[in-house]
Amino acid sequence: MKENKVIFLLDMDAFFAHCHMAKDSSLKDKVLVVATPNRRAIISTASYNARSYGIKSGMPLFKAKELCKDVYPVDSDFALYIGYSQKVFDIIYNNFSKKIEVASIDECYIDATNKWQKFGSVKKCAIFLKNLVFEKTGLTCSIGISSNKFLAKSCVDFNKPNGVSILLPSEIEKKLWHLPIKDMYMIGSSTEKILKNNNINLIGDLAKSSLEKILDLIGKRGLTLWNWANGRGNDVVEEEKNELKSIGNEFTLNYTTSDTEEIEEMIYELSCKVSDRSKKRFLKSKTITTIIRYERNTKQDFDPKIHRKTVSNQTSIDKWTDEVEIIYSLAKENFYRIWNGEPISLIGVRLSNIIDSINAKDQLTINQINLSESFLLNKKEKVLGNLKLKYGVKVIFTGDQLLKYNNKNRTQSKYLKNDDVHLSNKQITEKWSKKK
Repeated sequence: MKENKVIFLLDMDAFFAHCHMAKDSSLKDKVLVVATPNRRAIISTASYNARSYGIKSGMPLFKAKELCKDVYPVDSDFALYIGYSQKVFDIIYNNFSKKIEVASIDECYIDATNKWQKFGSVKKCAIFLKNLVFEKTGLTCSIGISSNKFLAKSCVDFNKPNGVSILLPSEIEKKLWHLPIKDMYMIGSSTEKILKNNNINLIGDLAKSSLEKILDLIGKRGLTLWNWANGRGNDVVEEEKNELKSIGNEFTLNYTTSDTEEIEEMIYELSCKVSDRSKKRFLKSKTITTIIRYERNTKQDFDPKIHRKTVSNQTSIDKWTDEVEIIYSLAKENFYRIWNGEPISLIGVRLSNIIDSINAKDQLTINQINLSESFLLNKKEKVLGNLKLKYGVKVIFTGDQLLKYNNKNRTQSKYLKNDDVHLSNKQITEKWSKKK
């Protein structure tokens, strides 16, 4: 690997479950799963203790209890996960490498090309980093190593949990090509079906196929997949991708509802939450998205072509906003555009196309500012007060305020691509309680 870049993919092990264990050591020996405790609960993360019983992510909680009567569910706590995520990425950034690209809340790419030499080998370097994260957080991670991001991502699971794996481009025929096509990164169920229908069952089958055939089957994205299968991929760790891309909140209900008054109240509550969170981060948005999920009480006549499990609609506007009334109005319009009248079990509101509040400000003309009264007192505070009254709290900043703003915004948004909070039924039932 001396001639190529050295790319790490650091992936936290059973991240959500381990965050709860790190916070509360009494949970370490439990058959722990992360799932909202209601009759519709789906497991988002299973601890390794739980996985030993065949329990896995995406499994209904009732099924997990059939596999192990001692299964121990804990409710999602995204504030906890975000806190640990921020801590892990800060450890890497401050103690190892500033060339870091966050891929999700629990994984990141690191360019270790100029870092590994002082450790004697690439593997020893990865072990140092893995141990450092554990010492400072109590969380284990696994690291995949290669010369590009795809191969690093592809091998990280080879020695999970708490392991280090290396996959060189020269080793892909031996270590990668025998794997099922569904195990390849970015191969979803629909693409898998298309490929299998054309006798492409393994990653090696994809690599050996002609590019023309792959492009004909799955379109232009086939070029990327074909190159990946042949060991070619992007080796640039893109630090600018660490900026916040969206802020969202969702409600998952333990019942279904088609009550429009109730749904509108939920949309307003969600709009308040995303508005408040964007203001605290000094961020504004031009795109508002509403998400809903259908779920009938009986599944015998459920037609996924008519009732897609989750649907969404978004609206973009000309001016940046963090105002709750604007967000609510657009989120409600989105809802009525996509709702078909069927009962829903989830609703969410998300802000995207985000910018910081300073850059979102339109330049004010001299006629927009009432200076006459201000200069009668000849005080900067009066000028600032006039602007605050007319245009909001943060129209103009002093140097000290700008420095504080930049530091806070950088700290709060660094490393989080999408800051989505899933609200549990404990939070919902304070306002909406139904027995169904």
